[in-house]
Amino acid sequence: MDSHITYLVRVWLPDRPGALGAVASRFGALRGDVTGLEIVERGGGQAIDELVVSLPADVPVDLIVREIGAVEEVEVEDIRRLARASYDPQLDVLEAAAIVLGAETRDDLADALSEHVCRAIHASWACVMLTDGPMLGAWGDRPNDHWLTAFISGMPAADGSEPAAGNQPPMDTIWIPLPAAGAALVVGRDGVFRARERQRLAALARIADAWFRRMKERSDWEALLFHPSQG
Repeated sequence: MDSHITYLVRVWLPDRPGALGAVASRFGALRGDVTGLEIVERGGGQAIDELVVSLPADVPVDLIVREIGAVEEVEVEDIRRLARASYDPQLDVLEAAAIVLGAETRDDLADALSEHVCRAIHASWACVMLTDGPMLGAWGDRPNDHWLTAFISGMPAADGSEPAAGNQPPMDTIWIPLPAAGAALVVGRDGVFRARERQRLAALARIADAWFRRMKERSDWEALLFHPSQG
């Protein structure tokens, strides 16, 4: 049995030399090994980094948080246990795109997009909804259709802006239009989506919508080709 557990740890730290090294040293003190790093957002003298860390199974999560918090001006935003030891966000997005492009029907595409968006960016749920309400595909424990429809109609598309005050969703929830499908991709997570994740989400949505468009063009061509007037 593997005696180590792999975590994805998101931390706020000062955007200055030495800050990341100080955090890494705390993992070393816990007999851990940093195996991956990505900067997911930066600005205003702060950086938000995600570290993939392998730690002994007997190290509790609360001790991890305390150790990192002992570093001056550093805070833990989120910590998640990963299902596999190897984690590569860029590769996960590429694999999600490949699976989406392998879909043969509109419904299969919507299901694949919902599932693999969740896997690629660690979302809690995702769904594809037509603009008039019906669901095309979904993955995870999402809000009800009425809430989702109200959210799409009342919130701006994912462009880095925050939801309107007084109308906050139950978790961080964003949506991206899929114009060719006449639909929207809606994604939610118990935790904050950062700039890099929003960019990946937008890229996957563009790829999926291009495939929706190709499907529609093929369907229109086949309908014309086999129309009775062509007999």
